Amino acid sequence: MPKLISDQVRKRVIEIAAQYGFVAQLKDGVQDQYVKNLMFFCKSLNQTVYIRKDRAVGDGGIPAYFHVAVHPNFFNKAWVSVPEGIEELINQQKKKNLHSSSNYQKFPVYPENDEPCGMSFKVTGYDALDKLFRQMATGNKMLNASSEPTASVSSQTDTALAFDKKSVFPKNTIVAVEPRKQLDTVPSKGLVIKSPYIERILAGTKTWEMRSSTTSVRGPIALIKQGSGQVVGVANLVGVKGPLTKQDKLKTIDKHQISVDRLESGETDKWDTAWVLENAQLLKTPVHYQHPNGAVIWVNLDQTVQEKLALAMP
Repeated sequence: MPKLISDQVRKRVIEIAAQYGFVAQLKDGVQDQYVKNLMFFCKSLNQTVYIRKDRAVGDGGIPAYFHVAVHPNFFNKAWVSVPEGIEELINQQKKKNLHSSSNYQKFPVYPENDEPCGMSFKVTGYDALDKLFRQMATGNKMLNASSEPTASVSSQTDTALAFDKKSVFPKNTIVAVEPRKQLDTVPSKGLVIKSPYIERILAGTKTWEMRSSTTSVRGPIALIKQGSGQVVGVANLVGVKGPLTKQDKLKTIDKHQISVDRLESGETDKWDTAWVLENAQLLKTPVHYQHPNGAVIWVNLDQTVQEKLALAMP
């Protein structure tokens, strides 16, 4: 069994990717698709990104760098910034940036390989990983996506750069990955939602939040990540649907994102009402608030929080 990144590192990587609309692809909403790769998909870009879990992993499951693979037609050499910890990763056997794996779904197969191939970045530290995802999401310095894969050899050292274990999320603006209509008013109420479901809502892949009861609330609401003490997004709550049967939910998995296994198990039967969300948007930066004791579903936001929210809304 290869040495893999720690669960703490894995969670941190998933959080960074989710900020920019790249959602971790999981089996039954829990397990990674692959043992050796984290797989992310961005719906707005229709792009898949893979991060190796078994590369240069040291003590405590801390990697010396992240091996990030993308489709060759999506790879952009302009995103490379060696001083900031983003390098082009050269395959030392092939002497070019081409890396193969049977995990790389829908990536091309070249004559010299019998497996799909991607082009890769060598990314050192969380801040550099955040910057790369931000560039991929926004198209910053984006080149023509139809260009041919780069085959040049870069001067690359085998010595890994130091990985900053104490690195924190950069205080840069969180970026919405596609233009969306702004909400008309600042929300006065916040809905508490667990991870990873709140990330899926903000990425646009989940539009139904399943609950065990209906609600009369309509219009703009704040989205609160459970346990974080932060408002991280906003959305419009436009209506409810239900009560829904198990069969109804099996037909609408694309909307609520509950796996077939969980639906069949019966554990989600009580969640028979869909709260329908539209126009979910990431805030420019999270807004802290004081969570009241006993608040499980809704939080009333005070005037100070609403004022900060107004400044942070896209």
